Amino acid sequence: MPAGDRPFPIPNLAQARQKSSMAHQILVKFKEQGLEENYDEDLAKLCTDLGDLWSSQLVFRERLGDFLDIEIAQDDTWNKFGDCLADLCSELEHMAWHIQSVKDPIERIAQRSYSADDQNPS
Repeated sequence: MPAGDRPFPIPNLAQARQKSSMAHQILVKFKEQGLEENYDEDLAKLCTDLGDLWSSQLVFRERLGDFLDIEIAQDDTWNKFGDCLADLCSELEHMAWHIQSVKDPIERIAQRSYSADDQNPS
């Protein structure tokens, strides 16, 4: 199918709002706790990646459900299997990118969290 004939995917605005809301909730939690501004770049990455991972796991669960709902012994079952597996693989690659991206910021903010706790023992 020529690229011009492919239908555009319909944006899932509700999912985008949920992802954005999750990222914002994470941001607010850290800012309310008093995380310093010099961590803002790490915090932005952390919030974005964790929000995206949260959203991606919902999509992954939906795609896995789609796979499990495929009717067996239909003429196009193997094609449907292939499509579902390709979708699952794509979502896993997306998640892997965010997992790699969040590693450094999450470690730096975790170290900062532990050092703050060491300075203020209960």
